[in-house]
Amino acid sequence: MEIVPTVFAVVLVILAIVLSVVGVQMVLVLAELKRTLQKVNNAVETAETKISGLMQPLQQLGGAVSGVKTGLKVFEAFVGWINKNKNE
Repeated sequence: MEIVPTVFAVVLVILAIVLSVVGVQMVLVLAELKRTLQKVNNAVETAETKISGLMQPLQQLGGAVSGVKTGLKVFEAFVGWINKNKNE
């Protein structure tokens, strides 16, 4: 019996086993990656919700400041009108 076909068969079996183990490990790594990405996605969604909750009052505050600014302009115009009538 020749040794080359026997060595070839043994090497082929070992290679098949190694590739099977590598394939299983890749599946496990991809499953872990999926779980990690889901956790990251949940964290990002939570952060987005919190930031949105913080931004809403700030936007309302900006609207209030704009209203006060407009009110001050009206008041200045009124005072200017009173001073103009006083001088005449």
